[in-house]
Amino acid sequence: MSKLLIHILLFLGLFTQIHGQTTKMFEKKAYKHASVGICVLDMTSLRMITNLNAQQCMEPASVVKLITTSAALEILGSDHRFETRIEYTGFIVNGILDGDLWIRGGGDPSLGSQHVDGNPEAFMEEWVQAVKSAGIRMVNGRILADATLFDDEPVSPYWLWEDIGNYYAAGIFGIAVFDNSYQLTLRSAGSGSQPEIVSIKPALPELKFENHLIAAKSNKDSAYIYGAPYQWERSLFGTIPENRQSFVIKGDLPDPPYYLAGYFRTALEEAGVKVNGKAVSLKPLAKEALDVTDTSKILHKTYSVPLSQMIRFIHVKSDNLYTEYLLRHLSLTASNKPASARAGIQVVKNFWKQKGLDVSALFLSDACGLSPNDRVSPELLAQILRYMSVKSKNASVFESSFPLAGKEGSVSGFLRGTILEGKLRLKSGSAQSVTSYAGYYEQNSKSYVVVLLVNDADANRLQIRKDMEDFLLSL
Repeated sequence: MSKLLIHILLFLGLFTQIHGQTTKMFEKKAYKHASVGICVLDMTSLRMITNLNAQQCMEPASVVKLITTSAALEILGSDHRFETRIEYTGFIVNGILDGDLWIRGGGDPSLGSQHVDGNPEAFMEEWVQAVKSAGIRMVNGRILADATLFDDEPVSPYWLWEDIGNYYAAGIFGIAVFDNSYQLTLRSAGSGSQPEIVSIKPALPELKFENHLIAAKSNKDSAYIYGAPYQWERSLFGTIPENRQSFVIKGDLPDPPYYLAGYFRTALEEAGVKVNGKAVSLKPLAKEALDVTDTSKILHKTYSVPLSQMIRFIHVKSDNLYTEYLLRHLSLTASNKPASARAGIQVVKNFWKQKGLDVSALFLSDACGLSPNDRVSPELLAQILRYMSVKSKNASVFESSFPLAGKEGSVSGFLRGTILEGKLRLKSGSAQSVTSYAGYYEQNSKSYVVVLLVNDADANRLQIRKDMEDFLLSL
């Protein structure tokens, strides 16, 4: 018997053994009506070590972010930064600006973001100083926030109503600030009582709440904030733990450009710069924004953190907002503003199609995985991850952006205390009926891509994760 034939038989035996373990592990009663998709890919040979429904399209939840972040890294580059400009129109005479101050939105999700080290309000101090350094002591005009870089569809029509209004479903505008979110501090008494609102940070005097919250004997945050973009009325439903002096939940800013214009106006006034005009968001004045672009003068530029840092945030924290912003920026690489989610999705699909991948197994309604309509096959996701590791010039940046299982971010509890702790770099995903993981695994000097998707299992998430851990430990 030839050596080649022996190696083939040995491989087939190994494949049968692993595949049998996989089949057995997910043949439990809990998976009788579930969709289970697994693809373990040898990155060198492109051989599937394990294939369980790998060609079947399934709901991916947050692991779908990898499809957009990888495309953004390839198209825009790891050092790419987004720019916000402070400009003015009119003339400065004797310290008086006879004209308007402009915030030109560049779609920077990191402006004042909690994910950026340092003082989140440092950018505002720079803006105020830039105005004062220009000799402006009074503004006879308005503070205008130009958010026309993006279209007027801040949230996806494919997101669920129970999500819209909460921080993780914040709207995507041409200007972002403070992660487009706020913190609502509540105080609760005994079970069955209604918690009271203590404070809102940042201060939002126009924001009004219809409070239907109930205190409950539970340690879980089961509170939801309901409300649409541009509307300053919100409804609170659900429960928070009883007898808490301070309990914080987070919601989305209804209109970040408008809020930022007002914030800038207030900061100038507090610094001794008189502003006679109002703070205005340019959504209803888009034509005006276009008409003065050529005549405005730049006072200051604020730059985002590099794209590589944003992608690290997305993969470690599973940040929806940053991912959706990247999708809009990708749309701008194919057409002029305003950017849109739909155009961005087409850019993503075209990019991977041009790389020779079969995107017929990809159905996107957003970039972050919040939509229950998203679908992808484990095999296609594995092929994208392999491309980024084997063919991309950004391979090291991309792989190192994944958190280490058992140690970091959203996968800090997965595989902890096992022999695989710290050995896999994985992105996790979860939704009401979805549990998913995707990433990289090195063993015995060989590299693998691992994609695990489970939809609609009749088991709690802890059990599903335990079964996934057992599978990975069996490889």
